[in-house]
Formats: sequence, structure tokens, C-alpha cells
Amino acid sequence: MKSLVNTILISLLISLSACTNSVSYQKTKLGLEYHFFEKKDTGRSGKPGDYYLLDMIGQREDDSVFLNSYTMGHQIKMVRTKPPYISMFNDALGLLKIGDSVIFKMMADSFFRPLGQPIPKYLKKNEIIRFTLSVKDILNPQAHLLKMYESEYDRMEAYLNVKKWNFKTDTATGIKYEMIKTGNDLKAETGDIADISYLITYLDGKIIDRTKPGDKANFTVGSAEFAGLSRLILLASEGSKLQAIIPFSQAFGEQGSRYVDAYSTLVIELEIIKINKKQ
Repeated sequence: MKSLVNTILISLLISLSACTNSVSYQKTKLGLEYHFFEKKDTGRSGKPGDYYLLDMIGQREDDSVFLNSYTMGHQIKMVRTKPPYISMFNDALGLLKIGDSVIFKMMADSFFRPLGQPIPKYLKKNEIIRFTLSVKDILNPQAHLLKMYESEYDRMEAYLNVKKWNFKTDTATGIKYEMIKTGNDLKAETGDIADISYLITYLDGKIIDRTKPGDKANFTVGSAEFAGLSRLILLASEGSKLQAIIPFSQAFGEQGSRYVDAYSTLVIELEIIKINKKQ
């Protein structure tokens, strides 16, 4: 039923956005063209720093679709950035309230360049693209972070229900771990260097990083680079093997890293081969 409703909504939005010649557009000061299909004057508006959750379809000049939140299975999240950052799309977010439905038109370069993203190969730099979108919610940073925590908790619980781990929860960090092999009595302290082997993945199993079979890596316990890994080493001992789910707050946080997506919950299989005590 849900897929049928989504199909109907997609068809309706695409047909509405295709009728570009029959609607009149207004223009922002930066030159973005827009047309409201529905304007909720009573809806709540946002401010710089807020997160906009959007049902969104992106189309080329020939009406072909290159972005579709409905088929992606989740809403598009856009942050309304604070001055002095300026972009056409960011400026246009200031026009919107919860419940609004609108079409935005702009050049492809004007959308992707301010995001620091290259223009996809299937689009031309000066091509006019349009976005048909509906504002589902606007969250301030605190409400957004709470929503991310709640969503993560649900996903972690679902993962553990499937995997049937005999796990413990570290109440200080929210890390959930299962000890597969208990090591000796040598415990690590902050500043020690641990020789480890590991496999790190996302919840869906996609591999992020791993040591090669028979190889090891050195990790300084207490390093701010990966707080969750330090915590696991402190919870275990030399010779231990364990597996754990690490919340994003103990991994790479809200920003992510070069190799890890923002807000990513990580799964790690870890062996603590040796603990080298600090001198």
C-alpha cells in the first residue's frame, strides 16, 4: 500500500513540475526562480542553522529525473546555513514553512558548487534543473540531534535482534559489545599503545576499513581520533576478541571523516593482540 501511495505521489509531483510553461515564476534576489503549489501561511518557518526535511524530486530540462527521495526511501535533509555563506538554494529555504510545496529552478552549477560537490557527469554546468519539493519538517539543531539519536537507537536494537548477540552495554558511552574471547589480566591505560587487528563496517555490512589477515595496527589508547575504539580497548584486556556496535557520538560524530559518513553507527570486530605500556 505504501509503495502504491508513493507511486501516485511521484506521478503527481512529476506531472506538476512538468507543467513549467503554464505557471508563473517569481525570483529571489540571487536569481532563483520559484513557484508555490501550496503555501502554508500557518506553518512553522525555520532560521539559519535549522535542518529541513524534504520530499524532493530533481529533474533536468528534458523532464528526466536525477533525484527522487521517494525511491531512495528517505527524505532529503538540507541545512540552512548561516551568514556569510550564500547560495541560491540556501537563500530559497528561507521562503519555506512546514507544509509548503514548491518548484525551484536554477542552473546546475549554482546548486552543486556551493555544496562543494562536483556537477554529476549526466548534467551540464549551465543546464537549468528544477526541484519539486514538499517541506515535511523543520528541526533546530538540538531537535535534529535528538531525532538522530532516537533513529540510531532503533537501528542498533534491530541489528542486535537479528544478530542475537550476548551483549553488554557500556552505560557511559552507549557502546554495545560482546566478548568473544577473554584475554589475560593485562589491562590498557590511557597513553598505552595497543597492537590490534580489526574489521570496521556500517550496520549494513559495507566494509569501511580492515587490517589484512595476519597484520596488525598500532593505536594509542585515549586518542581523540576514535573515542569508541579507545573505550573498547579499556573495557577488555590483552588477548581479548570482541565485537561491538559503536554509536556515532563515539565514532566520527556529526561531521564524519574522509572515509566515514556523518552520523554513522559502526560495527567492529576487534582483537587486542598486545598492549605496550607507556614508558
